Parts: sequence; C-alpha cells; structure tokens
Amino acid sequence: MVHPARNQRRIAQGLALLATNLLVIASAAEARLETVRWTHSRSDAVDFEMLIEPVGGSSQVVALGRSGQSAGTEYVESVEVGDGDVELSLRAVGPGGVRSAWNSTILRIDLSPPPPPPTLEVEPGAGSAIPPTAGAAVRFDFASDAPGSSVDGWVDTRANYSLVVDDSLFDVADVEGNRMLHTDSTQDAIHAHATADVRRNFEVRGRFAMNHPDASIGVTTYSGYPNADVYYRIGRSAGQSLRFESRPGMVCANADSGLTPNAGEWIRFELDVRDEGSYNRIVAKLWRTNEAEPSSPQIDCVDNSGSRPNQGSIGVWAGGPGQKYWDDFELFQGVDSGGSNATAPLPPLLIQILPVEDS
Repeated sequence: MVHPARNQRRIAQGLALLATNLLVIASAAEARLETVRWTHSRSDAVDFEMLIEPVGGSSQVVALGRSGQSAGTEYVESVEVGDGDVELSLRAVGPGGVRSAWNSTILRIDLSPPPPPPTLEVEPGAGSAIPPTAGAAVRFDFASDAPGSSVDGWVDTRANYSLVVDDSLFDVADVEGNRMLHTDSTQDAIHAHATADVRRNFEVRGRFAMNHPDASIGVTTYSGYPNADVYYRIGRSAGQSLRFESRPGMVCANADSGLTPNAGEWIRFELDVRDEGSYNRIVAKLWRTNEAEPSSPQIDCVDNSGSRPNQGSIGVWAGGPGQKYWDDFELFQGVDSGGSNATAPLPPLLIQILPVEDS
C-alpha cells in the first residue's frame, strides 16, 4: 500500500509539470466558458480541481470530474468562470482524497468584446433649409452641384492657413435630399472660398453644423484667400463657444457670442461687415435653428488698423474630427443686421427727359 503522504508527493511532483503544459483558451463570449487543457505525468489521479479566483471577487473550487489516464494524456475540459478577469489554478486529487498543491496560477483576461465606447458623433441631418430671401444679391445653396464634386467658383486651400489650392478638401454632400458644402477632413485650418464673388460692405447669412463635439467650424468674410492670409471669421474650436477672430489677429472686447454649439445641431448666423470710413465694424448674430433669433448682435468688433481689408469673398474654415456642413449662404449688399439700408444708394444717372406728346 502506498502511503498517502508519499502518494501526495508523487502527484504533486507530477503536477509540477503542468506549469509548461496548462493552456487556457477563450471560447465564445457567452456565460463565459473557458476551455482548459492540461497533462499529468501519472495515471493514478482520481480527479482534478480548478481554483477560480475572480479579480476582486469570491473564489471557488470546481471538481473537473476527470480521473487519471495514461501518463502524458492531454485533458480538455470547459469551465464556467463568469464575467471579468480571473486567476485559475489546477491541482490533482489522489487516492484517499489527498491533494497536490495548487499549481500553474494563470491570470485569465476576459477576451469577450468590450462594450463599444459611447459615440460622440451626432448626425445633424439636413435640418431646415433657409428659403431664398428677396433682395439677396447672391445665394449659394449648392442645389445644382453634383454630390461628391467641388463647387464652381470656390477653391479649397490646404491646412494651417496655407494659400496652396487643393480642391480635394471640400465637396458637395447630399444629406436627406438636401445638397450642401461639406468636409470630412481632419486637417487643421483648412478653407474653402467663393473667389468668384468679391465684394465690400455686405452681410452674409446662412447656417452650419458638425457631427463631432471636437470639430472646429466657422465662416469667413472679407477673405483674401487664396492670394493673402486675411479675413474676418466667426467660428469655434473644440470645446469653445462661437466667437470672432481675424487674420491677422486683432483685439475685440465683444468677440464672444456666448453660444457653444453641440454636435448634431444646426446654427444660423448673420455676419455683417460695415465700412464706416475710418474703420470696419463687424457685427454677428448666432443662434440655434430651434431657438429665436437674437434681437441684437452678440458680437460687435471694430477694425481701425491701417491694413484692414476693404473687400473680400466669403468662405468656410474647418479642422478636427467628424463631418462639417454649411448651407444656404446669402449675401446682402450694404445692409445692417436688421435688414435696413446701411448707406443711401447712389442717385440714378439721368440720360434724357422726353416731352409728353399730346394725344
């Protein structure tokens, strides 16, 4: 008869070989079954046991119900371990219930697919288009432009305020049947400009939206692009409110609109540059399309520098992740933010006065 203690030592010695032979293989992520493989150098084990120790949880010992086979046999068993990370250890049970030491502790990391991170993107959809306004000098609603194409009369310029033209950066997107100017580029400080229409003393109106909270988006006016890095802009960088900025930079006490746009919502804007003779006054309104239009501009800035621009085109500015959209641009010549004439029109040119003939 083999002494139990001696038999235990033999089993423990045989089980020591498990350190290099124990494998834990991920199974399909269900109630978390693990497939365990092992070998044993002896054939007199009456069972094997698994110690399951969830990280941060209560441990349990599970009898695997497998008696010893010939030396070198590969054993395969499925064990339910629940969710999360676990430590697994194995031991042999000999005749009379003697047990070897636990051996081959393995940290088993849960390989089931983690839940997807919450999405940051919120698609704005087509929103509510701004219908054409009587008296608008120019309208850009992109309705006649083919999806995926660039816009005639507009040019794109490269990142970081480059003046190099690259018409691959912006295109026309069809969103729920509404065509609009769009970019999905993540490059910083890229632009598109309506260079075919250069004006002075005008207001631009329209709307824009983004689908990612970390996007940068804005509208430019009095732009000198692609010939000169000069313009006025309303827009926002990641996490910021919509505000006025310019190139080159200038100081403005009322540059912040106080409106922080969210991903997925359309923003309406009115941006007016007024030539006041010795300075340019830049005023702007911004509001969510589902809210009332502000009664007065939130942004009011004065540019009295000697190098201030006296004309330019409109455009858009973008950077960062996600999709950015612009639509329904309208230009109004010589109007204030309330729509009234800012300057008196020039008198008509009298050519001829004809007498009234008697009938």
